Amino acid sequence: MSQMTNTIIITEYREEHAQAIAKMWNLSRDSWGGDTRVYTEESVKTKEANAGNIALYLAIDGGEVVGYCSLSEYKEDVGSLYIPLLNVRPDYHGKKIGKMLVMKAVEKTIELGCPRVDLYTWPGNVKAVPLYKKCGFFWEDRDDTTHLMNFIPAVINTPLLKSVFAKVDWYDASIREIEVKPDGLKENGFTFYEYEWKDQQTSARVRFERSGRGISLIETDDYLLELKMADHEVIEEMPQKVELLFVNKTAKPAMLKVDGNDHERTVSAFKDELLVAKRAILSDQVIFKKGEEPSEWKTHPFFSVNVSINGEECELRLGVKPKQPAKLTAKIDGNLSFLGEKKGIELEVENSVKEEAVFELVFSSDEHVELERNTFSVSLKKNERKLVVIPFVVKKFGYYQPHITITAQNENGSEYTFENNLVGIALKGFGEKFGGETKDFWHIYNGSYQVNIRKRDFLITAGRNQQMNHPFAFFVPKLGKPYSTEFSKQKPVTVEWYFNDTAMIFKMVFHSTEFAGVTLTLYTALYGDGIVKKWAEVENESNETIQQLYLNQSLYHEKSHAYFPLEKEIIEFSEIKAVDFGDIHSQHLTENWYFTVDHGEPTGFCWPAECKANFEGWQFYLEYELGAIQPKECKRLEPCYLSIGAFRTWQEQKAFANKVSNVVPTQSINEKSLKLESNNPVVYKDHLSLELQTSRTSFISGSIELFLNGEPKLSDQISSEDERTNYQASIPVIDAQPISLVMGSMQSDSTTTNLNQLMVVPRGKVEAFNEAEQGITSYILDNGIIRIKAAPEFYPGLYSLVYNENEWFDTSFPEKVAKGWWNPWAGGMKTSPAQLNTFSLMKECTTAEFMDIEDKHGNQWRSIALHTKIVNHPIWKGLHYTQYFALLPGVPVLAYFVKVVDSGGKSLLSETLETDIYLVGESLKDLNVISNFNDNKINAGMEEQGLNLKNVSYISSEIRKEKLYHIEGEENDIFEGYMNKDAFEVILLQEIKETTKPGFILFDQREISKAILENLRRIVF
Repeated sequence: MSQMTNTIIITEYREEHAQAIAKMWNLSRDSWGGDTRVYTEESVKTKEANAGNIALYLAIDGGEVVGYCSLSEYKEDVGSLYIPLLNVRPDYHGKKIGKMLVMKAVEKTIELGCPRVDLYTWPGNVKAVPLYKKCGFFWEDRDDTTHLMNFIPAVINTPLLKSVFAKVDWYDASIREIEVKPDGLKENGFTFYEYEWKDQQTSARVRFERSGRGISLIETDDYLLELKMADHEVIEEMPQKVELLFVNKTAKPAMLKVDGNDHERTVSAFKDELLVAKRAILSDQVIFKKGEEPSEWKTHPFFSVNVSINGEECELRLGVKPKQPAKLTAKIDGNLSFLGEKKGIELEVENSVKEEAVFELVFSSDEHVELERNTFSVSLKKNERKLVVIPFVVKKFGYYQPHITITAQNENGSEYTFENNLVGIALKGFGEKFGGETKDFWHIYNGSYQVNIRKRDFLITAGRNQQMNHPFAFFVPKLGKPYSTEFSKQKPVTVEWYFNDTAMIFKMVFHSTEFAGVTLTLYTALYGDGIVKKWAEVENESNETIQQLYLNQSLYHEKSHAYFPLEKEIIEFSEIKAVDFGDIHSQHLTENWYFTVDHGEPTGFCWPAECKANFEGWQFYLEYELGAIQPKECKRLEPCYLSIGAFRTWQEQKAFANKVSNVVPTQSINEKSLKLESNNPVVYKDHLSLELQTSRTSFISGSIELFLNGEPKLSDQISSEDERTNYQASIPVIDAQPISLVMGSMQSDSTTTNLNQLMVVPRGKVEAFNEAEQGITSYILDNGIIRIKAAPEFYPGLYSLVYNENEWFDTSFPEKVAKGWWNPWAGGMKTSPAQLNTFSLMKECTTAEFMDIEDKHGNQWRSIALHTKIVNHPIWKGLHYTQYFALLPGVPVLAYFVKVVDSGGKSLLSETLETDIYLVGESLKDLNVISNFNDNKINAGMEEQGLNLKNVSYISSEIRKEKLYHIEGEENDIFEGYMNKDAFEVILLQEIKETTKPGFILFDQREISKAILENLRRIVF
């Protein structure tokens, strides 16, 4: 629906607008590709407080915010402001609100005396292009981005043009042709952007050169001025001719003054003063000194002249692309090198001169390599590129950065010689630490890992290969508030790399111009195991106290299958659907880390707990509050850490972030999960309370269906207009099966999410009694479905597990026997210290009792407790531990765990418990192990083989209907099986703890996925 209004007011942002801005963004999702993020008043306040905007303009209609335009300093280049974000609410499109906001930003840029304002959009946003162009923007013709530049502020603030724009309105009088395509007039490699204005009395045109970002031509009714060069691409250190054309259209002679400017890379003596009646051409030479190759993102080296006509001034400017006569780029195959290995450098050689030439390259000798030869010759036509392979043998690990002397011979026989010291390759070896640089990057290396620092903007990436682009990157920090982007545009005072015993360290030093006397020193340390440590020092070198200072460290990370600690839960995000930082509420973070397992490499990041962490769009930024800094005081900021493969699991990353050595296995929950009441899978009520919750910033919307054991129980529709982030429901569970599966799906516009939960429904009671057989007393628990037996006189474990009258434990009860590799062998199930064999264990005393125990949810279990005291064993003497085997009434689940009552003075660190289970069906050969792999069915009793049971689905029988599922405890490191013709043994190993996390044996006829079964792990004793 389109809104009718004549009351639009443009105003600047205040905090009281935050709620209305959130509403605007939430109503504008379709304009941004269907973005589903939900903005709140709080998230808007946080974003705007840290945005560092110069101004934020809002279009207001009554109490509604219907348009948004931010204006900030442009971080990519000097001499420009930037519109980071422009939005008009869809129902207000066509009301000229976008024009009002953009014009306000242009006016502010003019007011601040800045020469231009830039913005970015996406290639498909063609409907906005006419608006931008009418407001003075030019669309830059580039492959890598959609970038627009507006030079109207430079036009309006040029003194020579003041008289023109005193007569004409720059917007209304523009006669520039508007086309929906990139702009630019191309001449001799230059790209020019041209404004033109005309009314009944006045005309003017102004041309800007793209790379120098300055005026190259001005024509009015009185004068024409134009700065010219023969070519945009120039050779360093070679004189280039520059011309200034002046045409006087008036009847009076004009006083022309010209004064050339020397810049960082330009040297010129261009200077003149003369009276011109009609026309003059002034010329001189300019030299462009050696330096870094210019970037498309920044203003190029340029030549400029200050021109005065009868006292009215302007600056004319031409940017160039200085090059060496030949451009060299080196690459090497493979990540690691080996001493004595024969390799080849692939050297790209590109001719930059404007004619055919022969280039002779002479490589200096170097300790890192032995070249087959050190001189190479290549003939290249104009602008041609060829690949030259430089064979060598690796002699020493490190950074091979040769001094290359190049002699170019032109067709006419003339020669000139130049040098290149910025071709380098890394010869990486395990444990080797070194650094190096190319024309675009600095690098540090440690073993197979490397850190890359981009010279253009000091973006830092890291990885385990020689690629420059990685999914994770640090931006250069900002000081504030308000935050300044100065360090992304200025050169560091010093750059160095060095190493210590464990790390390679890169150091950069910046002097702030925004905060007088402040020096920022940045450190990046790379460790050989893939840890990147990043920290900073902020020093006040002035004699004045800095009252309050903040540092903002931003980063980005392209990721999916991520784990974030949110609201005291560990949330697992989709393996398929990418997750941006802005998809998550940063205020829900409850710990200082996150972890991902995509891109083929486990990656984790953690930061100081005292830092404020904020998510915004695709960026994550940390805010350090430094407080007051006294004169000559230096504050060292606590480091953050990037892990590239150093930690295998999110549990290890969490332990590192929390500075604890003990990794505690815990469960994660899915980002869109169906939660049982109190996360308790044991249900006693007639109705089951469920909650569907999303961990993204989007609302829950769509259709939801839930089934209980295949029967429909719930069908509902959730509207996005309800703006719900969770959904609660209750379903009847009367007469539910003892093991019940709640299964269903949530269908939104683009995604179908499976919703699954396992529910345990106890009914009846657990009978506990003793029984004597052949003089041996057995302890028996029977819950109506499962019956277990233990006889401590016979063996310190269970010897029988019966489900529906089917025995599943292989045992020799009542006598121990020799069987296969085992002597004595009793079978059944027991847990004991790993170094304590059955023969020794039988010498010790084990007693039994029935015990009622309670889990952390308050569920009541009845158990057989087997108490074993070790007296005789030299290693384990004094150890007293209890095995618990527990049942709920009427439920086909056996829970088991161990408690250490007394360690006997022995340290249990790094010690291991081993659980052995011997299984049988109607016979040994009746059993099958079923998995999802190609060999998905393995028969027992046929041959000797070892099995990894971690990914096994279940154990089945050829005759019995039920399947045996084993859900190992979270702390089990090893879950294996061993088969031969005599037995089928299941083996589990885990570190000894005071109380171990329980494992479970469950029987059911259905096929149940391991992901659903693992919900039982929410039961802890």
